[in-house]
Amino acid sequence: LGCTAQRHLRACTDVSDRMRRGAAFLASTKNATIAFQLANRAMQLQHEWDPQKAKTGSLIWRPFQLGFVLLAVQSVARREHSERSVMDLLWFPTGGGKTEAYLALTAFLMFYRRLESSYPNGGAGVAAIMRYTLRLLTTQQFSRAAAMVLAAEALRRRRFPGVPSDCDLGAEPFSIGLWVGGDATPNTFRGARDALTDPTLPSPKQILACPACRALLDWTANNPAQSIEARCPDKNCKLHHDTAPLPIWTVDEDVYAKRPTLLIGTVDKFAQIVRKVEVNELFAVHGEQPPDLIIQDELHLISGPLGTVVGMYEVIVDRLLTKDGVRPKVIGSTATIRRAEDQVSALFNRKTCQFPPPGLDAADSGFAVVDAGAPGRLYAGITTAGRSAKFTLQATAGSVLQSAATAFPDPKRADPYWTLVAYFNSLRELGGALVLMQDDVADAIRLYAGRRSESERDLAEIEELTSRRSQAEVRDMLDQLAIPAATDGSLDVVLASNMLSVGVDVPRLGLMLVNGQPKGIAEYIQATSRVGRRHPGLVLSVLNHAKARDRSHFESFSTWHQTLYRDVEATSVTPFASRSRDRALHATLVALVRHLVPGMLDKPDLTAAPSDALTAIIDDIVTRAHEIDSSEALVRVELEDRLEKWQFRAPTTYWNDHQPQRSLLQSAEWAATKRALGRSPGDAWPTLNNMRNVEPSSMFRLAEFLRDRNAKDGGDNAK
Repeated sequence: LGCTAQRHLRACTDVSDRMRRGAAFLASTKNATIAFQLANRAMQLQHEWDPQKAKTGSLIWRPFQLGFVLLAVQSVARREHSERSVMDLLWFPTGGGKTEAYLALTAFLMFYRRLESSYPNGGAGVAAIMRYTLRLLTTQQFSRAAAMVLAAEALRRRRFPGVPSDCDLGAEPFSIGLWVGGDATPNTFRGARDALTDPTLPSPKQILACPACRALLDWTANNPAQSIEARCPDKNCKLHHDTAPLPIWTVDEDVYAKRPTLLIGTVDKFAQIVRKVEVNELFAVHGEQPPDLIIQDELHLISGPLGTVVGMYEVIVDRLLTKDGVRPKVIGSTATIRRAEDQVSALFNRKTCQFPPPGLDAADSGFAVVDAGAPGRLYAGITTAGRSAKFTLQATAGSVLQSAATAFPDPKRADPYWTLVAYFNSLRELGGALVLMQDDVADAIRLYAGRRSESERDLAEIEELTSRRSQAEVRDMLDQLAIPAATDGSLDVVLASNMLSVGVDVPRLGLMLVNGQPKGIAEYIQATSRVGRRHPGLVLSVLNHAKARDRSHFESFSTWHQTLYRDVEATSVTPFASRSRDRALHATLVALVRHLVPGMLDKPDLTAAPSDALTAIIDDIVTRAHEIDSSEALVRVELEDRLEKWQFRAPTTYWNDHQPQRSLLQSAEWAATKRALGRSPGDAWPTLNNMRNVEPSSMFRLAEFLRDRNAKDGGDNAK
């Protein structure tokens, strides 16, 4: 106990010292003081524009939010600061306000870079990068971050008071860009222009309403400029401009051309660094000021195969954003994680500072106290013993849906429990439940209403929130979830997969049904935290008696839930393991050579590359691999072998799926398809197109019968 107390005391002392230094930096440095005031003003505007948050009054900073800003502000602002090599991890329960904390840091950095620049627009370009793992999370956070960026831009234009008269923020707009896959938003101007008139295509319209006045935005194609532009049509709106569009860029070609101040994307997209020459300019690899801040939200999701590959590509990101030996600052946030130090070390090769620091009392961190009198969430366990799993699900759903419609005569009181969020562990189970909700649950409601002498509830709106939904449908679903009870369009039931577990921030939700125990405790905590954020929440766990794990959780339901966070699993990330090296080590080598060695950006001609530059790149990768996992001793051997084969083959282009003999790289999926067809994939190295599909897939065709190759006809010799 004494050792534990000393360790916790040391952590608290380190954090408090850093916070004091951060406060002194803000107070003693003029530009930092002004940047902090402007960032606070931008966050206040963002809060006022949100109709849900505005009901609670003006923005009031929580102690942990201000504490985290003070902790990280100095290392974010000063490139030479020693704590750039420390990842500051914000650990706080879901719904506590982590997003506002790192958005405030981002706003501060945006203003500070402009104020510190020695000439106008010197601090322009990408200042911060936010990375997410799921497109649902990316969609909602993009909307929130866009409001902050547009508020900062309105301040730059001096549409609101509060900007000092002698403060020069440059002529380049503060802007935001969305950098995600082609299934979510178009990657080209031509595709985006077609999508504006074709609702079946991925749409560039990722924000529908103006954050300030809520008027529907006008999205148009500017053919001469080859860009997709959004404008607020309300001339009385502070964000309206007669000529300039809103600085929101959702098409890849616009992102590369505009270099937005804040870049938001999924981790999958960073696999394109190997392929896209435009990334060199986007990240200012050879420019004056590369991005200073990387924000990794929901850190616990970067684990397993995805985390392993992300850790390998993180070598590229870290090296490209390092200038004059100064690395970018990395911060992260999570609500459920264990052994964070090991995960951060494997992913980012950095030390970890967890905030708030762990103390001896779990109920009091010094920045937040558990309120024992608050309603919170009530968990109830339901077993299927004596009944089938299908009947139990049907009966439970029917009972709570009928009760929500009749227990509260006032629709406002019924609103938190009007929409039933049903969580499923697999799409197979969810698909069966969709039919169940439409037929059997309606029959159960009719039965309950008759027994209770109540008016029967009509299930009119039943939707699903899964990966099968397009990006536009997901965005519309989030808007529909916010529609209150007894209103046209209000959802009765939402059937969701693990897509729900992060990114859904709808305060009105208060009722959830969990069908079977999720595989991970972190997943269970994250998913059930989607309800009960503003009102008391009710979570019904239907546990299958035929499954040993479900039965065990039901038998110890109360005890287990009292210590729920204790059972969160540690994540596993092994970026330099042999299987990871097979898939991504060559991509790391090619990306660094292409973007860092002069003359290698457009053509893979190693004869033009200085040997000392190639040796330095290999040394950097090997050093990082040794620091992360010293047992992996074959990294140098494999890198030198790849470099030798590269030089021997002498490819003429970096990427060409249709000419593998001339190309250095090819799509892993394309190579797998050729192997499935019995053809040689060629000498080009198969390379991942994204980090989520680690195992490449290939198309197949089902044949009714096979023919003997030696058969001369299709008669008796056919098999």
